[in-house]
Amino acid sequence: MPVHEVITFTPSDAFIADPVSTFQNAREFLSKVEGCLSIYGGLAEEEKTAYGVITWETFEHHQAVTQLDGYPGIIGLAPIFGEGDRKLYHVDFNESPDAPIGMKVTEVLTMTLKEGKTKEELAEVLSVLAPKITAEEGCTKPLAWGETREEPGKTFFLLLGWESSKRHYEVVGQSSYETPIANLFAVVDIKMHHAAFKKIL
Repeated sequence: MPVHEVITFTPSDAFIADPVSTFQNAREFLSKVEGCLSIYGGLAEEEKTAYGVITWETFEHHQAVTQLDGYPGIIGLAPIFGEGDRKLYHVDFNESPDAPIGMKVTEVLTMTLKEGKTKEELAEVLSVLAPKITAEEGCTKPLAWGETREEPGKTFFLLLGWESSKRHYEVVGQSSYETPIANLFAVVDIKMHHAAFKKIL
């Protein structure tokens, strides 16, 4: 299974106006790099936050790039970043996130395990929630989630595709979701965004 580089960042004004164009330099560079399979960029609806998702054939392929002279400047990502926070993670998703990222809107959850909780407990909760929610109209399969290599046993990402954020809220607002969602929040603290991803490469 490929590894996914997930970048969370404060976007530049140029990125907000045209995500695809601001990724152009990075696209030209990474399209020639062995092991780079795809690039997506997305702006969150809720606040001035954005995401980049770069798919690598293996973790080692990306590591090789980080050893090049001039890294990270040579990648060409500078135009996408505004002033503010940015973080980079490598995520080992349980399922390919291509379908969720390909939807009109992608629910992006950054999940942090609560003290005393475990990855196994999170997996158990999601094993109940995933088949239920992905069966809903307007939601796509699969629900992709995974642990970050940078913060194992602590930070996880979840990606789920929707026809709209409105449809997401309609679904989870149903009474039948009260218990499974409460069970999720009992295990992790969650930061949620809805992002519209554009395919760059």
